[in-house]
Amino acid sequence: MVESGFFYSTFIDPVLTGMRERVKNIIPPGKKILDVACGTGAQVFNLAPSALEVTGFDFSKSMIEKAEQIKHKQNVSNVSFHHFDATGRWKFEDKQFDMAVISLALHQFSPVDYTPILEEMKRVAHSIILVDYAIPLPRNIVGFGSRVAEFFAGREHYRNFIQYKRLGGLHGINKKNNLVVEKEVYFAKGAFLLMVCSQAD
Repeated sequence: MVESGFFYSTFIDPVLTGMRERVKNIIPPGKKILDVACGTGAQVFNLAPSALEVTGFDFSKSMIEKAEQIKHKQNVSNVSFHHFDATGRWKFEDKQFDMAVISLALHQFSPVDYTPILEEMKRVAHSIILVDYAIPLPRNIVGFGSRVAEFFAGREHYRNFIQYKRLGGLHGINKKNNLVVEKEVYFAKGAFLLMVCSQAD
């Protein structure tokens, strides 16, 4: 499903403000950062004031067009956006970035895409930040709301979300992709998990 950039920036981005602040607070200032599946660039713009540079990319042309509009409107000079597929070879050099971030996006992909995405993150960045649903989701209002939101996100999206849960979420994915978890932070009443990871030697 390719979402509308206007819909996403108007209705979805504001809800995720707290998550973005947690990501920002865990990254030291002055870093080169890559935001994978960046959507309309809300995380990119949130990181920009304290970063050396921030790069975002997304498969949705509408999302990237919206991000470019915001960039020019706000006159942000240290960000850039690209339009391409996260499951292929990325247009970046080895270890070009200090940090690569993917927020609330892995669960949207088919499980066959997890490894290609994470392999590219390991290739282009020294450290990785993963943010997604904590599994199992808590039986509280946030967990319930998350389940409802995923159910109404579309058939393919929901099918991928179910497979993400069955595989154990981020913990299950990490075990299969040779990542070392350096830090874990649960938030939003335990519904979301932030992981700082590095590549195993």
